[in-house]
Amino acid sequence: MHIIYCPGAADPALGCQKRVFIMKKFVFIAIAALVAAAACTKTETSEPRREITFQVARHSVLSKANTDYKDEYSSVPFGAYAWFKGVSAADNADFMTNQEVAYVSATNQWAPSGTTYYWPKSGKLDFICYSPYTADGTNAPKPVVTETGISYPAWDVNAYPGVDVMYADKVTGLTANSNTYYYNGVPTLFHHALAKVSFQISASYLEKTAPTGDKTRWEITVNSVVVTGVRTTGTLDLTLNPDGTWAKPASNIWSNDGSSTTDLALNVSGLSALSEIPQNLDSNILVLPQALNEGQGVTLNVNIKTYRDQNDGTGEHLILTETGIDVPALLSGGSLSSWGINQNITYKFTLSPSTSGPSVDEPVAIYFDPAVADWENVTVNADVNL
Repeated sequence: MHIIYCPGAADPALGCQKRVFIMKKFVFIAIAALVAAAACTKTETSEPRREITFQVARHSVLSKANTDYKDEYSSVPFGAYAWFKGVSAADNADFMTNQEVAYVSATNQWAPSGTTYYWPKSGKLDFICYSPYTADGTNAPKPVVTETGISYPAWDVNAYPGVDVMYADKVTGLTANSNTYYYNGVPTLFHHALAKVSFQISASYLEKTAPTGDKTRWEITVNSVVVTGVRTTGTLDLTLNPDGTWAKPASNIWSNDGSSTTDLALNVSGLSALSEIPQNLDSNILVLPQALNEGQGVTLNVNIKTYRDQNDGTGEHLILTETGIDVPALLSGGSLSSWGINQNITYKFTLSPSTSGPSVDEPVAIYFDPAVADWENVTVNADVNL
């Protein structure tokens, strides 16, 4: 099996790498994963009465620029924590504790829900925000936020499908709203805490003409694509670096419980027979960031028809129909070792219809290896009466 990982435009410094693995299966699959980093930010709205508002934005993967958080998250409130730092350390105090912040369409502001906060006359405020907002006392996991850390308790992506878990950079020393992104308020840059994966599929080739002039053509239809052994439940601890940024785990993944897994059955209902042009499977699936050396894999189930034209004037004939063939591969076979925090990953499954050689694009021709067994010498002592 060939498993290929080619970094996308988000990581141009990496080249394409190829590893060749030998399988007993005669059908081959190549997997390419393209990774792009994503981030989110926050914006403010001006308020002459010095009310505290927030400014929200997000990071565009393609343009590398900040875009309005409201474009995708206008209905997603987030939680805010704030700490007052007085002229004297004795005046320091908690200012906001898990305060819900929501979009107010009438004023085009991100403001605290159900209450109003004003900027203090003296001292400064520090802020940390997270998304989505989770009320105290609910069953949903809520991060533990301190002035120096954010800790997510056991988060199960199966229990909260499609929930985009995000945390914001800490902002310090604020005395007023500012215009940093799209609004007037506390500048809040959000980062995705999960990873996001999408999938495509194509054929590496569908027709070959041999030097002898005969032609072989294949037709591949896909019955199912299942990504197996995906870890679903884990915890994440972020600590503040001296420069104010968040220190993510060295491996850029969550700690998982080692046992909670799921299989992702991708939607193949809209697929036509495979061509060399990739077709989309499911996309933008939020997954737990995880190492890919824990048995995660993909299994394709396909039908393959083989046609041959002997170049003898009789035309093309169907010579073989293979039904329900399982084609497995391990995701660890490529150079992508993990689904990392804040990564947007696209897998391209490339299926070859026959056994391939060193290149996934070249089928292995059938040859013969003739030999002749030695004669068996038999000596018999026999009486012959004449």
